[in-house]
Amino acid sequence: MRLAIWPYVNVEGQWTIPDQVMIGVWNKIIELDRAEATFYDGNIQNADEFLFFMKQTFNLPLLIVDQDEPKFYLLAWLNDMQDGIAHAHFCFLDKYNKEYAKAGLDYWKRIETLKVIIGITPESYETVLKIIEDWGFKIVGTIPKICDMKYLDRRESGVISYYLMEE
Repeated sequence: MRLAIWPYVNVEGQWTIPDQVMIGVWNKIIELDRAEATFYDGNIQNADEFLFFMKQTFNLPLLIVDQDEPKFYLLAWLNDMQDGIAHAHFCFLDKYNKEYAKAGLDYWKRIETLKVIIGITPESYETVLKIIEDWGFKIVGTIPKICDMKYLDRRESGVISYYLMEE
């Protein structure tokens, strides 16, 4: 397995990953039944909304893929980057492997202005919380009712975490 990072950016009017590939990523998220957990606020519900969202200038998405076989492992994106801080989001497209996250974090470390990545994770996502701690995120506490869990028809506390890019 040879991991590759495919950033999803617009370069002179052309997206670095074709739309049909990104729609394939959406279809994989659906196949794995991870759409509602990943986009728990209900704002992304179909392939068109997914594609539109990923193309927004406030997002910095990337795919971790296997170069030897056409297989996607991880979709991750930063958004709302301001003053050296960005919010992190991810969805595994295969089994969990710390190597995938390390590859994404190492890629983002090349953004010299990025100093801190912040996460807000629904408190009930216990597995995700263990994963981000395994990646080196530090958990600092919770904020009540910050996560709008549309599909569960409730608001939930969010666990706040951060990752220092200098580490």
